[in-house]
Amino acid sequence: MPTRSAFSCSLLTLVAVLGASCFLAAQSDPSDAVAQHMERAAQALRAKDMAGAEREYRQILAFDAQNGEAWTGLGVLLYGEGRSDQAATALENALRIDPGAKNAGIFLGLSEAALNECDKAAPRLASYFAAEPPDKLGRLMGLTLLECQAEASDPIPAVQTAERLQQLYPNDEDVLYQSAEMYTKYWNQTAAELMAKHPDSYRVHELAGEVYEAKNDYDQAIREYSLALERKPDLPQMHYRIGQMYLHHDSEDVDEKAMKEFLAEKSVNPDSAVTDLAMAGIEMHRHNLDKARPLYEEAVKLDPDLTEAQVGLARLQLENHDPASSEKLLLAVVARHPDDAEAHYVLMLAYRGQKKMAEAAEQMSIFSRLQTERTESFQNKLNALLNGKPAAAGEYQK
Repeated sequence: MPTRSAFSCSLLTLVAVLGASCFLAAQSDPSDAVAQHMERAAQALRAKDMAGAEREYRQILAFDAQNGEAWTGLGVLLYGEGRSDQAATALENALRIDPGAKNAGIFLGLSEAALNECDKAAPRLASYFAAEPPDKLGRLMGLTLLECQAEASDPIPAVQTAERLQQLYPNDEDVLYQSAEMYTKYWNQTAAELMAKHPDSYRVHELAGEVYEAKNDYDQAIREYSLALERKPDLPQMHYRIGQMYLHHDSEDVDEKAMKEFLAEKSVNPDSAVTDLAMAGIEMHRHNLDKARPLYEEAVKLDPDLTEAQVGLARLQLENHDPASSEKLLLAVVARHPDDAEAHYVLMLAYRGQKKMAEAAEQMSIFSRLQTERTESFQNKLNALLNGKPAAAGEYQK
């Protein structure tokens, strides 16, 4: 499985910590020779001398083949070095001696997953992951469990694990990546089943339209959405999407074509705030301020959290030479949505319109910062995709 390579940077640290704890737990053995090997092994682990630590582990087991802590430490070390088959054997020995040895059970599950034995690994890891605190080992265990469960026919356990991982490790790039991989797999499987069983249904055309839209192939997207509407004329969002596609065209009549689709959308979906917003934008483009205002107001009424509609109203007030009303509206918007760059920009214009130059400069500074952060975030994500490197440096810290 690919899991191991993604976490190799922290495995040696895990090995050292867990291996050392195993040795300390075993210090009660009365044999001086065993105690000496334990101490030397602990020193080797701290120095990240894995070969030396393995040698000491095996010396301990030569003295005492029933030393469960030594079998566990050896198994953890072998797993960390990618020798999962040998690790599994050592960890199985540890569990035969002490069936309740937690670390042995966890790393046996990890080793089984690395050996593509997910039928054994998944139930074992699931039992430990449910109770494991949010630390590095818990993260490794959860991600490995997710990879195993994603290969099973039942998607529910994998979805539940992905949700728990995102709760425990929010914004972690590996968690988000593997979750996306899992959902993409299920999307592909479900889409294939839909097309196989209902090849000419409106849903197939809707799905095809979404694919073409994502590729910016707007003509094909319009064609597929139109076919979906032929089969189900009251399908919501289709006319709205077609209208948006027309707005991407470079022709003189795009506003008319788009407005026709938006009006059709409102006839089947009267509660669509985004459709009112889109029509208001067209009216603003036509300089029909009296027609744009009720559309913005209706969008805000239908969806009070649609900040674009409130900012549109503020722009309209500026066009009507009323910067004070625009300022009042925008102050409420940025109070609720402090990271809305457009709201800060239009607020800057409202301040300028009132000759409040210090306040305008402050808003321009905020706008520039938000724009820079957005650009840097996009660039980091792009670099991660192009270079195969994480967008953010560093690993998860407890």
